[in-house]
Amino acid sequence: MSDRSISPAWLAAWAFRVSETLKAMTDEFESRHGFPPGTNGVRPADHADQAAARTLAQVSIVPAGLVAYYDRISEVTWADIGNGYFVDPAADVQLRSRARSSASS
Repeated sequence: MSDRSISPAWLAAWAFRVSETLKAMTDEFESRHGFPPGTNGVRPADHADQAAARTLAQVSIVPAGLVAYYDRISEVTWADIGNGYFVDPAADVQLRSRARSSASS
């Protein structure tokens, strides 16, 4: 993936397309399955998420594309798509990274 493909505009367009697709996929979920859908969405990054992304970049080796992603998108939750897909927020990644580091020390 080139730097161009992970620009803020590209990420915003991706989040919009995915959100629209998720809405269409879950509109009739309850009538098909008999219970309401879980959480399905793309949550935009707020200031705390952006700070966590920058910190993650400073304390560990992460690709520039991942930092650009976390600067715009906090997390993705697709609970009802296939077996479920989840991309955790940068702050959660930091916590697990710290836990692994302290466990290996």
